[in-house]
Formats: sequence, C-alpha cells, structure tokens
Amino acid sequence: MLWLPLASQAQRSLDSTPRYLESDALRAKDRINERPRYGGLTKTAAYLQADQEFIAQALRKYGTAQAAMQAHVNFGWHYLATDHAPTAIKRFNQAWLLDSTAADVYYGFSAYLQQQGQTEEAERFLQLGKRHDKGNEALLKYYASQAYGQSLRRDYTGAIATNEKLLALAPTNAFAHGRTGYWYLQQRDTARAAQYLSRAVQLDPQDSVSYLNRGWLRYGQKQYPQAVADYTQAIRINAHYVSAYVNRALAHTDAGNHAAAIADMQHCLTLVPSRDKTEIYYLLAQAQLKAKDSSGACEALKQALEWSYTPAAEKDIKRLMKSTCR
Repeated sequence: MLWLPLASQAQRSLDSTPRYLESDALRAKDRINERPRYGGLTKTAAYLQADQEFIAQALRKYGTAQAAMQAHVNFGWHYLATDHAPTAIKRFNQAWLLDSTAADVYYGFSAYLQQQGQTEEAERFLQLGKRHDKGNEALLKYYASQAYGQSLRRDYTGAIATNEKLLALAPTNAFAHGRTGYWYLQQRDTARAAQYLSRAVQLDPQDSVSYLNRGWLRYGQKQYPQAVADYTQAIRINAHYVSAYVNRALAHTDAGNHAAAIADMQHCLTLVPSRDKTEIYYLLAQAQLKAKDSSGACEALKQALEWSYTPAAEKDIKRLMKSTCR
C-alpha cells in the first residue's frame, strides 16, 4: 500500500539482463560456468571461442572492460539476491573474463559460495578480493550487496549484522545507517530504529527516505506532530514524494487536522498515475468523512469507483457508498 514505509533505498533496479544464449548452451553440459573461475578447468576450443565472442559483445555494448565487468557483477548480485544462484555465478564468471583482477568479482564469488554453504572456499575468495581491493572500496559494496540480499529474504538479523561490518569500515555512511534503521523497524525494535534513522538524517540531511521511515516510526508511536515534521522534511527534499504526502495525511487525520489531511490527499491526485487514483480517492473520502463532509466524500467515492480496476476495490467502495451516500 502507498502509506507503508519504504526501504532505506532499494538497490538500483536492472533495466535488462544479458542473454548470451550460445555461450550458456555450450557450458550447460558439464556446468563449468557454475564454478567460480570456471573451476580452473581446461576449456575446449568451442568454450574459448564462446568466451571471445562474449568479450567482444560486452565491449561493444559497454565501451570498456571495466564498465562491462561492473555491469556483470551487478547482474550477478541481482540474481544472487533474488535466489537465482546458477545465473548469478554465470554472470560473476563473465565479469571475471572481463577483468580477472577486480576485487568486486572475487567478492561475488565469495558471496555465491557462502550461499551454497561452502564457507571455507567463500573465505578464500574473500581474502583474494581483499588483495585486489584498494581502500576497501569494493568491500563496502560487497557488504552492502550481501546485506541487501539478506533483507530480501527477510533475514533482517543477518542483514543488520552484515551492515555492521560495513559501518565498522565506514562509520559515517549515512546510507548504511538508514538501511539498518529500516531493518530494525521491520523487527519492531523501535529504539534502535530511531537511533539509526536519526543518525542517517544527521549524516545526510537530504535523506528523504530515512525521514519517511522515521516518520512512520513516530506515527506508530502516536507522536503525530513529530511524524508530520518528518514527512514534511521528506517532502521538502522531494516535492513529488507520494508516500510522504499520504503518510502525512494519515498523521494529520489521526491528529484531528482534517483540512490538512484532505489537502495532502488532493495534492497526491496530481502526482500519482491513473492506476493509483482509486486508492487515493478512497483515502480522500475517508478523510472527508472524518471532517463531516459527506457530500465531498461521496464525490470522492464516485471518482474512486470510476478509476477502479479490481473487483475487490469496487466492493469496498460500493460498501462505503451504501452507508454514506443517499
């Protein structure tokens, strides 16, 4: 739903996934491409030819080996986080073909092996990554990616523990503080959530998502003026932040400021795409009912019904219309 808290920041989504069907088909027989660095096995002439074709294709698409390597590492992390480990290791191997000295690649191998339960091998590749890592730059990305994957599996305890490793190396990393705060919020540890979210916005006053999440925390504690203040800060940073407007409207409603709640909902209607208008009109109608504006609520419900796409939504709207509109 629109008013639920958002993660501190989702990992950048992937617009597309590479498809190297010929090379994948060649490797499928003995699954050599599902072993880090291809298991160190000797490749056939066909394998080597497929590798060269892949490298040429990647360079044409990304321009440089470094850019192509980083793209394939990112693909690997995406697949690992979404439980597609066989595809993840193939992408990490392709990244290794492009740059066998990149720390990011070895950290990817380590994460894959860790997920497969091969802890000793995972540690070995982790140490190899550190040898190639300057200033722990790639290690920070490794911990961030690993923690994000754990959070997608709802292993918030594990995600927090991994993020603490990142914060030990970079204690002023606002993004990591915000993520940890959100994960504590998911565990309903409000004290630690508040601590980390407050630190996040202190380190980065432009962190609109942490303001949103802290606002949700304060709203849950019925601290409505403080919640409104946090949502307002999020909106100040991002004037198109629909979730902040909706959450602020709910806080205004529960604080008894119905006029402000209605104004926020009406503004949301100018921001959301058509598919979300039903929900906003429905919330607007509820706010107007609490403000004793039954005629306004009925008009909003009519609009909600007009935009509705699902039978379930229509049923809820018609039920409220029946009890409200005469």
